[in-house]
Amino acid sequence: MINKTQLVVQTDKTTIEWLESQGYRNVHNLPNNYTFPVFTVDLPSKSFGGTNTTCMAMAVTQGHRPIVLNFEQLKEKLSTIEG
Repeated sequence: MINKTQLVVQTDKTTIEWLESQGYRNVHNLPNNYTFPVFTVDLPSKSFGGTNTTCMAMAVTQGHRPIVLNFEQLKEKLSTIEG
C-alpha cells in the first residue's frame, strides 16, 4: 500500500524554497541546510516537514515503500495533482 496523500522528497535547498513559493507551509521550519536526506510533503494540508530514520523505518515495516522524488519529479507530480 502506498500513501497517496504524502510524498517523500529528496532534501534540496531549491525544493524547500520552491514549495514555499507554491504556498506550501514549512511546518517544521526546515532550514535551507536541512541535513536529513528526505522530508515529507502532505498534499491535503499543503504543508511539508522533516522526518527521521525511525519514522521511515516504521513506514517500511508496515509495508509502505515510499518512492523518493527528486525536485523535477516532485514538480511533475504536483502539476498532475493540482493542474
